Amino acid sequence: MPDTDAERTDAAHEIALPDGRRIVAPDPNQAAVLWHEVTGNDLYARGVEGLAAGDVVFDVGGNLGLAALFFSDLVPGLRVYSFEPAEDCFACLRENTRRHGTGITAVQVAVGSRPGTGELTYYPRSPAQSSLYPDEDEDRRHLMTYLANTGIDEDTARALGETMYQGRRYHVDVTTVTAAMAEHGVDEIALLKIDVERAEQDVLDGIEESDWPRIRRVVAEVHDHDGRLAAVVEGLTRRGFTVCVGQEEMLTGTGVQMVLAVRDR
Repeated sequence: MPDTDAERTDAAHEIALPDGRRIVAPDPNQAAVLWHEVTGNDLYARGVEGLAAGDVVFDVGGNLGLAALFFSDLVPGLRVYSFEPAEDCFACLRENTRRHGTGITAVQVAVGSRPGTGELTYYPRSPAQSSLYPDEDEDRRHLMTYLANTGIDEDTARALGETMYQGRRYHVDVTTVTAAMAEHGVDEIALLKIDVERAEQDVLDGIEESDWPRIRRVVAEVHDHDGRLAAVVEGLTRRGFTVCVGQEEMLTGTGVQMVLAVRDR
């Protein structure tokens, strides 16, 4: 494993976004797919509607910084804190935001239900699916469904799946939304974005009740197993949000759903 962020960035691949900006990524193919998913996500775009320069976004599960860049493109002047624990992804996140992300602060930490440490499973061939709660079988099923939805034949999809989930495990620091607000001097979060591969309930559980009124909107990817989607919707509704649920077209047939919650005023 490389010893420094600089070495990890040097080992990354550089690709061009459709608008010509060049970014770095551990896996260039997945980076291109992620940019398409982020910019085509209607709930992400709706999440920042009406926000203004100076508003704060917490980007939990920052990965390469693509969502942070997209939010900043839509609303120049946002203050975005992008939280990412995976070493290789964080090195790319920091470089990408250095190049293109005025107003974006990269923070190398996971966000969960309580401060401490956790064990991350990192997939070099599929960085975006790295998780504190790895489930290779579920991820493989989602991959097969996703690839089928894109028109890739089953044999090719199966071959890709054989190499995607060869991961390595290491410990990462964990904070909470409440602790991060205090650490960074944030009085109000205009948008809390969550994409953390089965740890979404932990992120929500790490918000103290006294801090919920200081969060205006939430947009989250939810892995709907054991009633998780219903629990997330119920918790947000109970705390004064109007909630809508959607699903990305290419994830049709999976349990991965998107939630947008807007505080009633």
